[in-house]
Amino acid sequence: MPPPSIPPDRLLALVLAIPLTGCDPLLTIQGSFWPPWIIAMVAGSVLTGVASWLLGVSGLEPYLGPPLLIYPSLWALLTFGTWLLCFGV
Repeated sequence: MPPPSIPPDRLLALVLAIPLTGCDPLLTIQGSFWPPWIIAMVAGSVLTGVASWLLGVSGLEPYLGPPLLIYPSLWALLTFGTWLLCFGV
């Protein structure tokens, strides 16, 4: 029985993906290895909580719009901003 053949486009994708396997940078925190995207997500969540509290205290929260749209968008903005400021190259 002949070996199965791999289509050229899949073979090219496989060959191009091999160098990317070592591109996951890790941070050492107290001896544990953490991927930076987890730290950016946690920071985005904390910053969103702080922003929500500040908006509530300042009285601007009722004027924002639907919270189901605003707060996930704010979380994404703060998460990606944290990623770019702290880990962007």
